[in-house]
Amino acid sequence: MLSFPEHYFENEIRLDFHVTAMMKRMWGAQLEILSWINEVCAKHDISWIMCYGSLLGAVRHRGFIPWDDDIDIGMLRSDYEKFMDVVAAELPPYLKSKSLLPGAIEPKEMCFNICNGTRIDTAPPFLERFHGCPYSTGIDIFVFDRVPTDPDEFAYQDRLIRLLDRLLMLQWSVNDKSISEADYQEYCNIKNVMENELSYTFNGAEPMTLQILRLLDLACGICEDCGSEDVENREQVIYYGRVGFKERFFKDRILLPFEGVMDVPIPRDYDEVLRKIFGNYNMPKKHTSQHEYPIYKYQRIRLYEEHIKRGWEVPEIYLEYDQDGRLILDPNDVKKNMAAGIIV
Repeated sequence: MLSFPEHYFENEIRLDFHVTAMMKRMWGAQLEILSWINEVCAKHDISWIMCYGSLLGAVRHRGFIPWDDDIDIGMLRSDYEKFMDVVAAELPPYLKSKSLLPGAIEPKEMCFNICNGTRIDTAPPFLERFHGCPYSTGIDIFVFDRVPTDPDEFAYQDRLIRLLDRLLMLQWSVNDKSISEADYQEYCNIKNVMENELSYTFNGAEPMTLQILRLLDLACGICEDCGSEDVENREQVIYYGRVGFKERFFKDRILLPFEGVMDVPIPRDYDEVLRKIFGNYNMPKKHTSQHEYPIYKYQRIRLYEEHIKRGWEVPEIYLEYDQDGRLILDPNDVKKNMAAGIIV
């Protein structure tokens, strides 16, 4: 396990932002997982870099952005495939893979990770290993594929990715039986187009979501032999446009300290990368995450509910306070919601 400073897992104010002790434990849990990934990658000569907000945090804060709550890393397609080839054999029993590997936790979307499970765990061994954090968490791994220089090739691949991505979202509505008649017709049309163009037959041998994800993953990587120096996470491109990543960003790397507990690899040309993504990255902007903060918000509610159902007090270690000493989430409010039948 990593060695943390003596008072690390305590409430702290960073850049006028209150970081709770539980968030620090979440950070610690994520860093333990990242440390394992780093060891496996070093052992098998696999390159990776801190990515997106985690790269910004490494450069600007030498750790987490104070209001960030997860870690993103990036790998080139070739390195990711090497990682997937060894991960099943290397994975310890306390970690899981959320990926397209057989036996892995099934992903819902094109974001693969290494995690400590999928549920809340208050067993002493789990809490000891993950610094008192009872919540499931993981490290997201973004795969970067070559971008073809030929406009026609790019247009074809982009169309394929967009169709499969749309099919995936429609599949979510099919799965929860909330799809409208018009959307279901679109769903059937895209399925037929994909089967015809890709000579593929969707079948009942495995869940439709997994089949679509496999095709989407293949579509993102079909130009690996084009020789382009430009790489992108191809699914992200359809939502946010091209950022301008280069293959060399993943190969020419330097190390920076992160939270004072480990060194992490970043591109030597980090200034170029960060300016492409964030513009003036030295100007902090709070709360720009794509998900609700904190990342364990709903797990925290479930944890409190489970204690309340059993007539137990929520232990002090699971309670969180703001910088004025007030409860961020009062178990009594959770209890009232349960009594009123309010589902959060």
